[in-house]
Amino acid sequence: MKTFRPRRKLIVNREVQFDVVMHVSLFVAVLFLAQLFAAWLFIGKIQELAGTGAFSMMSVQEFISRYKTVFLVYQLIPVLLGLVVGFWYFNRMTRRIVGPLFNIKRTVKRMADENLDSVEIHLRENDYFQDLAQDINVVLQKKPK
Repeated sequence: MKTFRPRRKLIVNREVQFDVVMHVSLFVAVLFLAQLFAAWLFIGKIQELAGTGAFSMMSVQEFISRYKTVFLVYQLIPVLLGLVVGFWYFNRMTRRIVGPLFNIKRTVKRMADENLDSVEIHLRENDYFQDLAQDINVVLQKKPK
């Protein structure tokens, strides 16, 4: 029976994993700060109303039932905006990861299927895995004809 050997490194591919972890962390932090800002705006509005005496005859239960929807809307707006912006941003970011992998797979498969003499993998300038593509290109050029 094989024994489980844990990985020696937490980050295997620093270029890709570090960028993804940093972008996700930054996204979560910005979303959290947006929610804090929305809560701060809501509390400011409540303080204004309290200064006018709007809550003098209101019980806690009445206050909660009246303002819980407003509070939820104040919290929901940054979350929804964050989801839309996050989807767009992370879709663009992951194209730099998935695109090269798809391109490498397609090129190697085309070379195997069509038995071509020379094929080269071309990646966009900002794509990840440039070094992998160069290594595969070296192997493909050394292939016996």
